[in-house]
Amino acid sequence: MPDLNSVPGGRRLDSVSPYLEIIAVILLPTALGYGLIGLVRLFRWGAQRRGRSRVAPPEPIERLEGTLRRLRTELESLETRSGMPNKNVRVRALRGAYLDALALACQRLEVRPPLNAGKAGGLRVDQAEIYRVEAALRQRGLNVRQPAAH
Repeated sequence: MPDLNSVPGGRRLDSVSPYLEIIAVILLPTALGYGLIGLVRLFRWGAQRRGRSRVAPPEPIERLEGTLRRLRTELESLETRSGMPNKNVRVRALRGAYLDALALACQRLEVRPPLNAGKAGGLRVDQAEIYRVEAALRQRGLNVRQPAAH
């Protein structure tokens, strides 16, 4: 094996510090490992983004109708009940769920949704506005006022 320090032409390996060689030997494989891990994560992230971009099929209108009827029945029952702790919070939560379902039904059946629904003050929709939307949905074949099947 030839002695690399005696190569003609003035290029010698003595100028490389042994500390620099140790650092390179330790850091190079570590950097390659982190680069490989980062590449794998990047591919997984890209695959998840492609998978998430698919739109879920819309909820069947019959199921949406059942949800609206159930929420309407629960809301009417809860509003007339007395002596219940945290009744206001429960009514507001149920009303919000009902308005969300109502807005979704409006979107699906191309009816103008209740005014203020989906905004910050969406829980303060007038009862007359809800009746208007329910009547418009009834004209499209979706009757929210019928009792829910238990």
